[in-house]
Amino acid sequence: MLNKLLELLFGIVGFLYSILTGRTAAITPTTNVMEFDTQLNQHLERGKPLLGRLVRRGPEDGHNDMADWMKSLPDERPLNAITYPGTHDAAAYNYAGEGHHFWNCQTQPLLQQLDSGIRALDLRYALKDGKLLFFHSIALLDEGAEVVDIIWGLHGWLREHPHETIIVSLKVDNGDPYAADVQEHMQRVLDDTSRREFWVADVTTRTTLREARGKLVLMRRFPYGQPVGFGVSEDWKVNDGNFKIALDSDRNTFAQIEDFYLLIGRPRDTEWQLGEKEKATMQHLERAQAAIEHDSGDLWITFSSAVGDRRTAPDEDVTPRVMALGRDNVQGINQRMKAWCRQHPSKPLGIVFMDFVTIQRKDAGLLYEEEPDTDLIRLFAGMQQPH
Repeated sequence: MLNKLLELLFGIVGFLYSILTGRTAAITPTTNVMEFDTQLNQHLERGKPLLGRLVRRGPEDGHNDMADWMKSLPDERPLNAITYPGTHDAAAYNYAGEGHHFWNCQTQPLLQQLDSGIRALDLRYALKDGKLLFFHSIALLDEGAEVVDIIWGLHGWLREHPHETIIVSLKVDNGDPYAADVQEHMQRVLDDTSRREFWVADVTTRTTLREARGKLVLMRRFPYGQPVGFGVSEDWKVNDGNFKIALDSDRNTFAQIEDFYLLIGRPRDTEWQLGEKEKATMQHLERAQAAIEHDSGDLWITFSSAVGDRRTAPDEDVTPRVMALGRDNVQGINQRMKAWCRQHPSKPLGIVFMDFVTIQRKDAGLLYEEEPDTDLIRLFAGMQQPH
C-alpha cells in the first residue's frame, strides 16, 4: 500500500515538474527531482568531452527549428516511416591521436549534433580499465566519458526537447562483444537507464512516434540475452551494400541495411571510390523510399560513410572526410546526396548515417577550405511526406 502511495506521489511530483519547467523527468519512488538533477549534472560533466554543453531552454531563448523539428510530425506515425538524419561514429569528432584523419568522422560533439537536427547516433564502445568507453576501432576517443554518461546526457537533451526521439545505435568496436565482463557492464547500464524509463520499451517498427517522444530508441549491435531494442547484432554482413536481419523470431519484419564502407582495389582513386559508394548508397535510398511508401513494415538503415582501405594500401589517402566532402573537382557523397534529395519525392527513407554532415567545402577552386553547413540535415529532416 505504501509503495503505491509513493508511486502516486512521485508521479504527481514529476507531472508538476514537467508543467512548471517544460521538461520531462524520469522520476521513480527512490529518486526525487533534486536527486535526479544532481545525478544528471554529474553525468553531463563527466561526459562533456563527447557530449558538449547541454543548452537549457528558457523563456528568453530564441527558437531553433532544427532542435525541435519532429514536433510537427503526426503522433501516429510509425517509427519505421520517418527519415532520421544520423551520424556515423558520432562520438569521433575531435580525436587527435595517430591516424586521426582516418578516425574522425564528425566536427561537433553529440548534443550540438542533436541541436543541428541529427536524430540517430552511431556509437561504438569497448571495455577498458573497468569502464565502457568510446572507441572508433582502435582509437580511444576519451578516457573519462562512459557509455552511461552519454545515455544520461542524451536523456537530458530530450528533457529539453520532449517532442523528439533519438535512435541510439550501440556497438562493441574493440574487443570481444561476447565477453562476460563486457556484457555484465552493459547490463548494468541498461538496468539503470531502463528502470528510469529512458528507453522505449518493447519497441517494434510499428511503435508510434507518440510512444517514442521524449525517449531513446535502442538499435542494439551487441549480443544480449534479452530482446531489448531493435536487435541487429546477429548476421551483420561486413562491407555489404544490401542485406537484411530479422527483427522478430517469426521473421515478419527485417532491418534492411546498406553498409558498404570499405573501398578496396584502387587506392587514392577518389573518383572511382566515390562513384562506387554513390551507387550503393543511392540504390539503397531508392529501395527504402519505395518500400516505406508501400508500408513494408521493415526498418531501413543506410550508411553513406566510407573510407579507402589502408590495410592493403598503406599510402591510401581517401579518408572519411574526403569521401564525405570530396576533393579537387570530385564531389563528395554529401553533395551528391543533396542533389539526390532535391530530385526525389520528399518521402521517408528510414535511418541515414553520415560523416561530416555539418560542414561543406567552400567553392574555392582547388583550395581545400570548409565552412559550416547543415543543409543536408535539413533536407533529410524534410523527407517526411506520408505515402
